[in-house]
Amino acid sequence: MTEQQKLPIAVLGAGSWGTALAYLLNGRGFPVKLWSRHEKAAENLTRLQENVKYLPDVALSDVRVSPDLSRVLEGCKRIVVAVPGAAVMELAEQMRTLLLPDSIVISGTKGLHPEKGLRPAQIWEDVAGLPLGRYAALSGPNLAGEIVTGVPTSTVVAAIDENVARDAQSLFSSPTFRVYTNDDLVGVELGGALKNVVAIAAGIGDGFGFGDNSKAALLTRAWHEMTRLATALGARQSTLYGLSGLGDLFATASSTKSRNHQLGVLLARGESLNQAQNEIAQVAEGVHTTRAAMRLAKQYDVALPVTEQVAAVLFEGRDPREAVEQLMNREGCSETS
Repeated sequence: MTEQQKLPIAVLGAGSWGTALAYLLNGRGFPVKLWSRHEKAAENLTRLQENVKYLPDVALSDVRVSPDLSRVLEGCKRIVVAVPGAAVMELAEQMRTLLLPDSIVISGTKGLHPEKGLRPAQIWEDVAGLPLGRYAALSGPNLAGEIVTGVPTSTVVAAIDENVARDAQSLFSSPTFRVYTNDDLVGVELGGALKNVVAIAAGIGDGFGFGDNSKAALLTRAWHEMTRLATALGARQSTLYGLSGLGDLFATASSTKSRNHQLGVLLARGESLNQAQNEIAQVAEGVHTTRAAMRLAKQYDVALPVTEQVAAVLFEGRDPREAVEQLMNREGCSETS
């Protein structure tokens, strides 16, 4: 292992995704320091050497856990962030005075700021003062529980600086975790966020017992509107065909392990949003991203019929069956529109 590889890596966020990334990096031989903002959770992680709540039976004996952000960041040039989209703003504010001049942030956040509609890259640049050249986004069909069991998995890391992308690629690449690079930061971040909205819709359909015809139609049309919004914001359409677009969409909209899919199933069964969220007991990024996507759709004059119905179910109390009926009874149009 080179001197560069021996440097510790900070992982911020001790949910299932952060825990999986910490486990993956530690398994690659890197010293890992994991930040949990809750002191009690950090104590439990240290004492039990596993994340019983979010990712049980995954050994964290060599991962140092602390609720002290400055202590976790000490000596860490490379910082992996795995917090929900709604939490990025607060964390970036804390990090403004803690980032080193040569710090590199690798974001695993797959969400948008609910009120401002900002991507994580925009928040890190605007709030933390991090130059975009020292930022990368990691995204793809990456269910945490499968990664830690060694299931063959692929992902993509996007950065505007090729060296940063390749550095992140080298950090995570392993025989069971294949990492591709991309320079379309906008497309990779939007693909990873917007697919969560579709996963809620897919969960509703599965909760109703709809079949393969319905799922195929939903994913096809929803991917079309994901791409329409992403390209309006500057993404390349080809990126949405990739791992952070179609790849993540397929996994998240089909897997019973997906929080967003689970949320949709519970909504179809008659639970309220609050009830469903409490039952899942983890952040379903699609809820905040739905709100953000509707804001962006209005700002950029982009039609998002599936997202609009998901928003009505989540925030206006619309019956999910009525939402399905409204989608099916929309005025006829061309498939390319």
